[in-house]
Amino acid sequence: MFRLHRMLSCLRQPLVQRFGTNGDKSHGESLRHGMGSSKVWDNIYSSKNTKDSSHFDWFCSYKDLQDLLLPLLHDMAPTMNHSGQPLHVLDLGCGTSDVGLGLLCNSPIPLLISCVDRSKPAVLAMREHFMHSPVMPKHKYSHLEYVEGDVTDLHHVHSSSVSLVLDKGTSDALLRSGTEPAQRLVREALRVLQVGGKLVQLTDEDPDARLGFFEKVGAGPAVTFHDLGEKHGLTYYAYIVTRSS
Repeated sequence: MFRLHRMLSCLRQPLVQRFGTNGDKSHGESLRHGMGSSKVWDNIYSSKNTKDSSHFDWFCSYKDLQDLLLPLLHDMAPTMNHSGQPLHVLDLGCGTSDVGLGLLCNSPIPLLISCVDRSKPAVLAMREHFMHSPVMPKHKYSHLEYVEGDVTDLHHVHSSSVSLVLDKGTSDALLRSGTEPAQRLVREALRVLQVGGKLVQLTDEDPDARLGFFEKVGAGPAVTFHDLGEKHGLTYYAYIVTRSS
């Protein structure tokens, strides 16, 4: 069974993945007190040295998600009338996660991967890291970009143009500031998705709470969820919303 691996308490402590360096333990303390604050995230990303080839994943890394995302993309390609053009993937609230890079390097399906975050330091860090990293796309037509933007207002993305939207704990962070920002994220995700496209949310929030949240934003019966197993006494879920006509 595919399982997520995280270091958490009920207040969500971060998982820090560092390649060649030691993790910064101060990140966890900052997030516990200000997960919904853009200033907290900017401070975390500004403190990173982009030349050390490091990634900070407060939720989970590409390694944790590849067994979920790669088969999902493979199954989606024919239903999207796939003819060699890249499928558009949005990673909302990407931070300095390695998920975009992982998809670029491992997906045999051609992808346009747009990693979006409101934190300018995070976007600049990942652009610099990508520029100086010897990354080879798995498919020659795949492309990766990092975009500074508000994940609750995707005005730069055309309606019905995206195949997959990934929300890797971003809604959970937004919910710390109230339900409206997280609801706007979901509404925008549904707007930009093609018919048959999918929003994938990853969280430890159980179905009793999260399904009610989806119902309030109009996702309704288009939501399925998968129990991904238990870790550190918490059960993890992947919620998949399919855009209907």
